[in-house]
Amino acid sequence: MNIYSQNIYEVSENENKKFVLILYNISKNHYVGLTIHSTMQSDDFIYIKSINKFVDINDLQEYSRKNIKRVSLC
Repeated sequence: MNIYSQNIYEVSENENKKFVLILYNISKNHYVGLTIHSTMQSDDFIYIKSINKFVDINDLQEYSRKNIKRVSLC
């Protein structure tokens, strides 16, 4: 699977901002994605060379369009 920076979005949940790699568009308003991290914090993290970041494979979540703020400029 090819992963591009255009698939990374800034998401706001409970006043907290984080970056998410969107993997699947469920519908017009719902998406599935993984949280992105700059450093490896767990053995469950996988390094994605094309974006030079780590993803937490145990943090697969559904996101609403209202929580997605913008495409990331990573």
